[in-house]
Amino acid sequence: MDSRRDRGDAAGARAGFLERAGFWAIVLLVAALPGIGCSKTGSEIAREPLVGGPCEYRSYPGQAEIVSVTPSTAASGRFDVRFRFIPDGVVEEPLGKSALERTFPLLPDREMPPDRAYVEQLDIRPGTRVGCTLRVITRGTCTPVLFDFPPPAPR
Repeated sequence: MDSRRDRGDAAGARAGFLERAGFWAIVLLVAALPGIGCSKTGSEIAREPLVGGPCEYRSYPGQAEIVSVTPSTAASGRFDVRFRFIPDGVVEEPLGKSALERTFPLLPDREMPPDRAYVEQLDIRPGTRVGCTLRVITRGTCTPVLFDFPPPAPR
């Protein structure tokens, strides 16, 4: 009789292990699902707002006044450029107004800092002003504030 009970205990232990393993497999799967399909290439990011569409933005033309330019420590041959936005008119949205009080990294393609050719082409140095458009979200859950810069000239 003891051998039957031992076999029953072993079967029960295996079933408990499988239940726990199944539970954790489901937890891991659910945790990974939000990231599936959210990865985009640089060209996809440049074509549309980042994550959370569909979204609507209000555009404010203005200028990016360059605050600092330093060689990038993260990307060889690139420059870390910071700017502040100066609108051509009144910015109405609270998020847009708060953007006027901060500096931002200049990322022409929304992904990488500018390279030497872009910096030289637009004469980017402290005090330089570059045409720029501030886009402030008005509907949806995408990136709240975006900046559009002139594309680099073809080489």
